[in-house]
Amino acid sequence: MNVNTLTHMLEKALIILKHYEHCTVDEMLQDLSEKLQNQTIKKQSTNETNYANVITQMKNMTKEEATAFLMTFKKEQLLHIGAQMNIKLQKRETKQLLIESIITHCSFSELYSQMAKRKLQKQMSEQI
Repeated sequence: MNVNTLTHMLEKALIILKHYEHCTVDEMLQDLSEKLQNQTIKKQSTNETNYANVITQMKNMTKEEATAFLMTFKKEQLLHIGAQMNIKLQKRETKQLLIESIITHCSFSELYSQMAKRKLQKQMSEQI
């Protein structure tokens, strides 16, 4: 790294330090970490509200309708939708494969819930 680059970096840091010159270092770091955490929470909540609506709409569609509906989304958005549905999708998969994985998960969600209820009922009956 050359001196000129270091000078530019320190000038940027100086702006932050001047803003917090009346605080201790601990207070400054605490304030910065709180602000960063709030930003990530806001970003996550906006994604969740957008895709929660998509997920509920998709569950009432046929496979063909859901496929056409999901084709309108970008690959990155499909990854977020899958993450909200607790599906482990990989970025390297094709868009079509991501869509098929999401649709398959939706079609089996009722089956999964029935299996979970059955397992819970079995545990309850064993306890009695």
